[in-house]
Amino acid sequence: MSDAAVTSPPAIVAPPARPAKPLWRPATLIIALSALVMLTLLAYLVVEAGYLRADIEALQGGEAWRTGGWMAQVVLRVVSLLPDAEWQAVVLALMAASVTGVMFGVLYHRLRLNGWTVLGAIVIVATLGLHAGELYALTASSRAIPLYIALAALIPAIRALEDVGDVQSAITFGMVLPLLLLASPITTLLIVPLTIAGALANPDSWRDGRAFVAMLLVAILPTLIVASGVIGYAVQARLDLTLILSTYIRTYAQIRVGDISGSLMALLAFAPVGLVPLLYCVWRKLPERRRYVWSALAVVGLPLYLAMARQTFPSTMSAIVPPLALVTAFVSWLSVVRLPFALRALSVGLMLASAVLSWWVTGLWDDPEWKATLWALAAPVMGWVGG
Repeated sequence: MSDAAVTSPPAIVAPPARPAKPLWRPATLIIALSALVMLTLLAYLVVEAGYLRADIEALQGGEAWRTGGWMAQVVLRVVSLLPDAEWQAVVLALMAASVTGVMFGVLYHRLRLNGWTVLGAIVIVATLGLHAGELYALTASSRAIPLYIALAALIPAIRALEDVGDVQSAITFGMVLPLLLLASPITTLLIVPLTIAGALANPDSWRDGRAFVAMLLVAILPTLIVASGVIGYAVQARLDLTLILSTYIRTYAQIRVGDISGSLMALLAFAPVGLVPLLYCVWRKLPERRRYVWSALAVVGLPLYLAMARQTFPSTMSAIVPPLALVTAFVSWLSVVRLPFALRALSVGLMLASAVLSWWVTGLWDDPEWKATLWALAAPVMGWVGG
């Protein structure tokens, strides 16, 4: 027998997988720290210019405990221990800037892992930071920040549930749902339908009723634990339970049907990026192996619900909150979805348009005093640049 007959072909060895980049590397640290420093400085200058934050105004008027979700109430409770209104505003601004800086660093990291170039990722982060709603949340009213965090975490959780649908993804999804409870009474109403949808995402739930009940419990249990923990702590600490629950009770007890046209127009004007997820649902050639429709529709559907709910339930939510919620959900979606070049280019263009329109269109939302303060601060810089 010849040597050729007994010699086996050489084994094909796959190249080693490239190790995943660590989250906190020099690039993400630079993004996070730069955002933290610049946003903190801007917020401090706004306070020094004499602008009174809406949070502090509500705190001084005794309305802080009757509006917003539990997370915002806890933060304001801590800040109220400071004796001076200026220090309260500075601490609120520092906390908001710290959270935003971390989120910007994580967003840049996730975009780079998802195939975005350095320039593309920086443009997405920068246009998010320059949106009027983002700067307003940092320097004027931070009570909506927990809502933005909840949506930013919810979109990837829905995507994972849609992609895998196993127990692990259901547990992750269930761990995100308490954020909706803590963010706002309006978003609390989303927990039950999302829990049912999460349970139905598991294929076994369609064949076996026991599997559906098990997945339902997996999704809803973290929310029940958080709710019982908050109420139990209030009882143990002998706090006024009526005051803690008042914002939720008042929201659900005074339902009214308002004019939603203004909210919908603000959503279209300040967040045109909602077009990209809709195009994704019908785009013919995608780089992904399958089309993840539900997470794409959630990017638009959840802020659309906020735009209608703020006119249905008694709420202090301003018209800029649903558009910024859509932009936040959109950039979170960009960090988990693979888009063709045309949709990526459109995403960058519409993010730029969102930032510009949020400052230019004043008929749907405006705070003249806040903008006047910012323009007064920017005037020396613009004069130096133009000079």
